[in-house]
Amino acid sequence: MIKPFGFIKPKTVEEALSALQVPNSVCLAGGSDLLVEMRNGLKNPDLVVDIKGLKEAAEFSFDPRKGITIGAGVSLNFLAAHKGIRESCPALAEAAASIGSYQIRNRATLVGNICNASPAADMAPVLYILGAEMVIAGPGGEKTLPVSEFMTGVKQNALSAGEFVIKVNIPPLPRARMAFMKKQRVRGHDLALINAAGLADADAQLLRICVGACAVRPVLLEGTDELYRKEKNPDKLAEAVAGLASASVSPIDDVRASAEYRRDLVRVFARRIVKQVCAA
Repeated sequence: MIKPFGFIKPKTVEEALSALQVPNSVCLAGGSDLLVEMRNGLKNPDLVVDIKGLKEAAEFSFDPRKGITIGAGVSLNFLAAHKGIRESCPALAEAAASIGSYQIRNRATLVGNICNASPAADMAPVLYILGAEMVIAGPGGEKTLPVSEFMTGVKQNALSAGEFVIKVNIPPLPRARMAFMKKQRVRGHDLALINAAGLADADAQLLRICVGACAVRPVLLEGTDELYRKEKNPDKLAEAVAGLASASVSPIDDVRASAEYRRDLVRVFARRIVKQVCAA
């Protein structure tokens, strides 16, 4: 049972910030995670502040040369279907399309997925490899924080009381091949046993791989650029990155998969991603 709570849908950022000063208040963007937690008694807010109606939350801009801005209210279905994103940033569209059902994606948002801070958040690995920044509104004004610093632990983020994420900024897109992969127990609506994203920019000699659901937060592999520059054989590069990925994660045993299985999957996904993004 969900206990009684207050609800407000502010029209301005200032109204939202004022409402979030109420003790035990929470911010709602899509609500696909929050409402489940409320139903299960994991969160019992006295006030829900729905920011989906804010003009700033609906902001969206796309220019590969300038970057992408995604407001807190922009749905996953919008991102999955956007022609420019599908063509220039396919990993982002694929990750968005992999979450939940079509109906859930009509409500769920990229910002909500990251703020929920699940280690298995499907949008996180893509944002990590793209170097995205979270734009945070607070009583002292706006500030930005790299997504890699925003997710601080299991279901924990860097927001202070009274703050909320208003949008995500992705810098100019590299001229790179990208990939997103996800392993689920069943087809359709299921959390990832592991997920991963990667990109390779041959001109800049840049290789980024990020693995999710195998540590308390996503793991952006270190040392991949050096391997990319030194090893020109795709098969040997894939094996080297697979070994690095396996050594970099710390998966757990749970009811959904064993740590050993997850570690094996990490090797497989790292190998496949490298071969896909580094293909001639």
